[in-house]
Amino acid sequence: MSRFKRRPAGYAPGLEYYLRERPEGGRLRRPGDLRTRANAPDARRHCLVLVHGYNNHEGEAATAYLGFRTRQYALFEDLLPGDLEKKFGDTFWPGDADWSGPLDWLDFLAYPDAVGNAEKAAPLLAELLMQMPALESVDFVAHSLGCRLALETINLLYQSGHPAIGRICLMAAAVPCEMVEPGGRFEPALLGLQAAGTRIRVLHSKTDLVLKFAFPAGQLLAGEETRGALGRFGPPVDMPGRGATVTEQRIADAGHSDYWGAAAKPADEQATREAGTFLGIGSCPRTIAARVVGDARDVGTTRDIGWQPEV
Repeated sequence: MSRFKRRPAGYAPGLEYYLRERPEGGRLRRPGDLRTRANAPDARRHCLVLVHGYNNHEGEAATAYLGFRTRQYALFEDLLPGDLEKKFGDTFWPGDADWSGPLDWLDFLAYPDAVGNAEKAAPLLAELLMQMPALESVDFVAHSLGCRLALETINLLYQSGHPAIGRICLMAAAVPCEMVEPGGRFEPALLGLQAAGTRIRVLHSKTDLVLKFAFPAGQLLAGEETRGALGRFGPPVDMPGRGATVTEQRIADAGHSDYWGAAAKPADEQATREAGTFLGIGSCPRTIAARVVGDARDVGTTRDIGWQPEV
């Protein structure tokens, strides 16, 4: 039986960057599909792009995005219902596998393909962003392997010069530290962003068991051996902009899935507050954050990196 679950009730995004052929597993959609609520051109000048991580099917990604919205509305008292649909653009990409039944636990074997999909999805996402007629600048908030997709996309947008890159928030980034160091894959773009004053915030946790154990093994399978993940150790000392345009925050006791806000945990609350404040989602933070309760589940506890049974 397929693990695919429908999008949660109440989730109605105003803008989607849809890069999937199927809701679960499958290949990249070529070209990507720019979906708006009214099926009309989106005339916004600025967009905050949300990018989910590895091994999330469409329903899980939508649940994470809804959790992030719910938490931001609880955090910022100046946000009115519907405001975030004018700001957010939700990305859906095939970083998962559709191996059901007794093979479900083997999803981790699809990780090398997911790394390749993160790279291949970047030009498709960049193309959709450049198709938006009035878009001038774009921010990113990404999680896990979605941070790799975000950085690959940012690299392409930096080379093209449009739209401008505003702020970047990387949560539990499944990105090798070597790629953001001198001589690394993203060094040229990071140097350019540093010169432009683009701010980057890295949210990380040493208690992330997925990044501690599963990530190095997965990267080895993908042919990208690494000493560790950006989302576990934070920015390396020689990452361009570190301490100036690149800042960091350790999320206390955070597991790999404790970032989007879909779970009522202190780590989730801290992560979404840090992300929302950094990204300027609202201007009037509440003194005490309202704890999110309801049907939102802890997305990715057994799926975000797939082969880690519990985070």
